[in-house]
Amino acid sequence: MNYLIDRFGRKITYIRFSVTSRCNFNCMYCVSHIDEGKKTEEFTKDDMAFLFRTVSELGIEKVRITGGEPLLRKDIIDIVRSASINENINEIVLTTNGSLLRQFAQPLKDVGLTRVNISLDTLRREVFEEITQRDFFENVMDGVSASINAGLTPLKINTVLMKGINEEDVIPIAELSLKYPVVVRFIELMPVGNNGFWKDHYMSFTEALDIIKSKYELNVGKGAKGEVADYYEIVGSEGKIGFITPVSQHFCDTCNRIRITAMGKIYPCLFSNESIDIWDAVKLQDSDELIKLIEQSVKIKPAAHGVIKKDDKQFIKNMKELGG
Repeated sequence: MNYLIDRFGRKITYIRFSVTSRCNFNCMYCVSHIDEGKKTEEFTKDDMAFLFRTVSELGIEKVRITGGEPLLRKDIIDIVRSASINENINEIVLTTNGSLLRQFAQPLKDVGLTRVNISLDTLRREVFEEITQRDFFENVMDGVSASINAGLTPLKINTVLMKGINEEDVIPIAELSLKYPVVVRFIELMPVGNNGFWKDHYMSFTEALDIIKSKYELNVGKGAKGEVADYYEIVGSEGKIGFITPVSQHFCDTCNRIRITAMGKIYPCLFSNESIDIWDAVKLQDSDELIKLIEQSVKIKPAAHGVIKKDDKQFIKNMKELGG
């Protein structure tokens, strides 16, 4: 098998695939100045099946399906199935806002989805509406329950830390790991679309960690190989607490992934200014050309995105397109 290895010796075994930039939420930290209302084409389920077959032959072992909100794709069941039938792909994860999961959790499990990550930034309904601009809190909580019941575990809860908005939720969300076998991951806010929100509300993981330590004794936990989070456990808990630190302590030296958008671009890094267009190669099902373009994207993968400072101009252009 021809594995993908970048110029820094990192083996690329993981692809994050944003299958749509459409979303039924309008989260304040995801907004950019890009015209997201403009209609765009997306890969079809047949395009994606071809893409999954090709990357499987290149040693890709893990696929994360993201968005936007991937469950807005009416063919999401077929998309997951087309990934799962490839023998080299042994882990298929879906990141979702959870609002539609109640109806999709079991069908997705039945066609090979391994587990889900659910975005949940608060346990207070009014703050949830403020962050997302939607009254879907109960839907999301139903999605959490449905995912656990379907066996899409270990379930991961993703919480973006926002100073002045959800500090009060740090302990209640961390306490979910006491009650349920879930992994709660607190994520440092990242700059998106140069919209100024990040400068006003960035909160480091150490601040959140100190909040939790003010109430609970923590043990250092372990994550799976290749994970980007540092883990802890509240003494006596069923689950774990993790911190993803792309700003204060980036994890670029162990990065094993590339990102593909629904519009057919490969981004070798979340902060990349350059991308490789694979749209035509996929549409023509030209596997030789697609492999060449994927290998090219791996060759231009940077060593790191560098330190992010409050006054610099380094930001993610469109999180809904790139999928985080």
